[in-house]
Amino acid sequence: MTLSLVLLVLSAGVRLALALGTDVYFDEAYYWQWGQHLDWGYYDHPPLVAWLIAALGIRLAALLCGAGTVAAVWGLAHDVYGDRSAAWRAAALWSGVPAGIVAGVWATPDTPLLLCWVLALWALYRERWVLAGLACGLALLSKYPGVLLSVAFVAACVRARRLPAGAWLTALLGVLLFLPVVLWNARHDWVGFAFQLKHGLGGTGGWRTFGEFLAGQFALGGAVLLPLTLAYVFRGPREQFLLRAAALAPLLLFGYAALRTRGEANWPAAAYLSACVGIAGMRPGWFRAAALANLAVVLAVGSHLLFPVLRFERDVLLARTHGWAELSQLGDTAQFFPGLTREDVAGVYAPSYQLASEVAYYARLPVDTAGGARRSQYDLWPKPPVAPGRDALWLSEGREPPEELAARFSSVEGPVVLPADYRGRRVHTFSVWRLRDARP
Repeated sequence: MTLSLVLLVLSAGVRLALALGTDVYFDEAYYWQWGQHLDWGYYDHPPLVAWLIAALGIRLAALLCGAGTVAAVWGLAHDVYGDRSAAWRAAALWSGVPAGIVAGVWATPDTPLLLCWVLALWALYRERWVLAGLACGLALLSKYPGVLLSVAFVAACVRARRLPAGAWLTALLGVLLFLPVVLWNARHDWVGFAFQLKHGLGGTGGWRTFGEFLAGQFALGGAVLLPLTLAYVFRGPREQFLLRAAALAPLLLFGYAALRTRGEANWPAAAYLSACVGIAGMRPGWFRAAALANLAVVLAVGSHLLFPVLRFERDVLLARTHGWAELSQLGDTAQFFPGLTREDVAGVYAPSYQLASEVAYYARLPVDTAGGARRSQYDLWPKPPVAPGRDALWLSEGREPPEELAARFSSVEGPVVLPADYRGRRVHTFSVWRLRDARP
């Protein structure tokens, strides 16, 4: 138990240090934007992450959900084994899983999904049908793959040749909670469902993209944890079939999706929740190997994000987590273009929803996307009004204003370079252009 407590304390320290020591990265800023326009659905995901950010703030929402997930893993493992030592091992193991660290520091749809997933799994295991229905509904309000938990439960019922009567109440509550999201999609030409199907199963894939997916699981799941998860799925105790199915379903679906398109490593993160419970019941040596291997990765990556020593030609990790706060300078437009006041700027355009969201968060200016940006929630919101004679800004990392945007103004001025450094490293070089005198 001593090792478990040490791991929990170290993990909590890493989470807090990363939450306080990194900028709001672009996905968080995007979901913060959702929180400024509360609704029952959004282009990319269901609404729960936006609601939490609106209520608690970005990092507090992530930290609280992360801590709640660790506590729920402890509770589930305690019920499964009836042993506090196994419960502490499961909680400590999950606390160091890189995918769990990410979701517990940076607020994304995975942040509430992981908490609701393990709460729903715990309630289903104990056959607390009302609680299970509420937790399943909230999982669906977090992210569409929350439906995979029902797939795991149905598989467990088929194997046991038993469908408890209370499960119908669980299904009803889950559907009722999710129904507003369905209605929102119906009013918006099913954009949320269509985007996820295309994003997850469209595009071009093959063994190369599957290899990238597998490498991502070794990174975000764990070099030791992933093989142990597979061993638990196929060789675990018969009485833990529900937990094993809940680990298999995300890995199976997103492994298949990786053969169809280039996916993201965090997609099957929920698989490792029940896997940590299962591994806590294996030989202590396996627990120690998985926990220490993941802790080494977390400490190495965390130290690089806060005190970078190694240099990389393209440091994606630093670029995602630092340098964005410099965009707050856009609020003082006169330092870029003398005589231009904040009130003169009708809006800021950017070539991606990520960059537009960072501007909205740090500069508190109206934003929109242009120049062939990937479709996003910005395409569903009303465009910022640009009255004739008003000015706007174009912000990018090296790209000139697109012709269709520049044509809406009388002239274009710039660029002015806005560098963003972190501990002596250049992480971003922003270019700011002035779009003068909007045409009628």
